[in-house]
Amino acid sequence: MGDSLTCLRPSGPGAWQLRPGPRLLGHAARRKLPLAGILAGGLGLTIAFGIARDVRAHDEVASAHRSPSTLASSEKVRHPREKTYLKREWGVEVLDVRQTAAGHMLEFRYRVVEAEKARPLFERRTKPVLTHAESGAKLVVPTPPTTGALRSSNLPIAGRIYWMFFANPGGMVTPGQHVNIEIGEFRVDGLVVR
Repeated sequence: MGDSLTCLRPSGPGAWQLRPGPRLLGHAARRKLPLAGILAGGLGLTIAFGIARDVRAHDEVASAHRSPSTLASSEKVRHPREKTYLKREWGVEVLDVRQTAAGHMLEFRYRVVEAEKARPLFERRTKPVLTHAESGAKLVVPTPPTTGALRSSNLPIAGRIYWMFFANPGGMVTPGQHVNIEIGEFRVDGLVVR
């Protein structure tokens, strides 16, 4: 067929005639099209695998910095009866403090064991304060006008997990550092940020 395509066209009632069709790309150009597609696909795969490799390497480095042995060595040695004291005196079990919202907030989580004892932690007029042990900076619970304070303030129910968020401007408090939390008379020191 060469460089042109021929097609059948009607020339009269019931008759078909072969006529030359539109001229296509030259023979050499047609052979390059599949090669260009293969090269483009290969380039795309190379970039995708490179990005995946870089992400995997970043995750491995990050997890190495946050390995349990590293966190355990940076944690303050806590007396084994401290958890028992918090449960007995305040009716709560402290779970953790985590960085959230891309580092702009810190989330304090705790489980209520005895609702009546935990009630002072839920008082709306009590203003929780988180103190950064390394710098002494005091962080508060934000109170946006549309949602109110970013904390649980309804009556506590035993067995449920509750939370409160503290502002962390500029990501000042980072994982591995220590914080102290005060909610009225309730106080817990030396919590390690996760």
